[in-house]
Amino acid sequence: MSLFNELKRRNVFRVGVAYLIGSWLLAQIAELLLDTFRAPDWTMQFVVVVLMIGFPLVLFFAWAFELTPEGVKRESEIDRTASSARRQRTGWIAASS
Repeated sequence: MSLFNELKRRNVFRVGVAYLIGSWLLAQIAELLLDTFRAPDWTMQFVVVVLMIGFPLVLFFAWAFELTPEGVKRESEIDRTASSARRQRTGWIAASS
């Protein structure tokens, strides 16, 4: 299995895009609120640095863990055949709606 397919299977791309969108939204809200309350200039820089540090951490956790109906589990503890069957069934339900 190629690295690209493994990243796709573990939803690393999906989590990364969701984090970038959420970070952008949070930065926009922070900019608005910090300007409104006349916060020091360094506070916006702090928010952006924290969001940048969080990005690789989120990608690592997306790689190492998977969200299941039973909760968050390590990737090594997941039965891959049951996991893929669950995804295919969910995709079919969404496509048939």
